[in-house]
Amino acid sequence: MRYAPTQFRARVVSVLLVISALLSFASIFTEASEFVWPGGLLSDDSPDNALKLVLALLTIGFGLIQFVVFVTTVVFFLMWLYRAHENLAAFGVKQSSLQHSSGWAVGSFFVPFVSLVVPYRAIKELWTKSVPNSGSLFSELSPPGFFPLWWGMWLLSNFVDQLYFRLTWQDKISRASGAVLGMISGVLGAVAAVLAIMVVREIERQQTKTSRQIPVASPDALPPDPPPFDSPSKDASSRSGFGS
Repeated sequence: MRYAPTQFRARVVSVLLVISALLSFASIFTEASEFVWPGGLLSDDSPDNALKLVLALLTIGFGLIQFVVFVTTVVFFLMWLYRAHENLAAFGVKQSSLQHSSGWAVGSFFVPFVSLVVPYRAIKELWTKSVPNSGSLFSELSPPGFFPLWWGMWLLSNFVDQLYFRLTWQDKISRASGAVLGMISGVLGAVAAVLAIMVVREIERQQTKTSRQIPVASPDALPPDPPPFDSPSKDASSRSGFGS
């Protein structure tokens, strides 16, 4: 299999992650409004119905933008991950030496409980096999420290998000407490996005270095000489006995 550069996909993922981080930071200030205007701008005690309507529409729009960006980021991240994993074959990595296939590296994100561990192991293996000459080392390499930190922040961010939406949707938490939980969720989401950018760029860096070691056939190389053969007329005359 030939090596397929994934720099474009990695750049798209990085841009989407930057947008996700900015949206997470924006959500922090949105939640902080609960402490600036006690009771919240959208509380029933607010006398300005027009302001309530505008803010409600902005809140809904902001939530939709966050959802669209999140889904788009996930799609492009998994596309990049699959292609980067497929490049391992071009680096001479045998499928039998891998614990995770390209399809499983992507699909494991959608399997309950499995998604807590396997995706990180697959990405860790992807980095290890992408390091130049990693197969000649006696011990397995360990990824940079921000790899496990990213995964921990990603899991924690998702947990807090789920907790926030369930508690606020069912009105099982006060507005002030919900605002604090929302701010924590925003901080975790922003940090996880920044760390994810670092992970993507690190894997891209290693794969780019390894791709430079793949031998490339020279376009100026001449084709091999044709095999020698005897003249047909000479062979025919020899067999007929009319040769001198």
